[in-house]
Amino acid sequence: MVRLWLIVVVAAVAFTVYAAIDCATMPRERVRSLRRGVWILLVIVLPVLGGVLWFLLGRSPASPGTTARYRGPEDDPDFLGTTPAPGDTLTDKDQDDATLRDLEDQFHDRDDDGRTDR
Repeated sequence: MVRLWLIVVVAAVAFTVYAAIDCATMPRERVRSLRRGVWILLVIVLPVLGGVLWFLLGRSPASPGTTARYRGPEDDPDFLGTTPAPGDTLTDKDQDDATLRDLEDQFHDRDDDGRTDR
């Protein structure tokens, strides 16, 4: 019987710690009903009941469209270096890249003009 109580206590502590960490790291826009500090206090003061209330009432479900997802390089047109069509206007990044290439060419031309072979 003691082993059963020990398992129940360990499970309750683990659940409380998990709920407190989840509450503390949840983005502000996903916390509902009460402020985050009040939820953390409830989870700690009412160990199992506070955690259950947090998961049922305190968290709002994640909406799939609001989070920024990682895009791999094959999905990023800037990384792929696609050139705009002849009728398209250049973006600021394209103009900056063109200016940088021109400056690098000028730098290399000056460097080659002043060099003497020794």
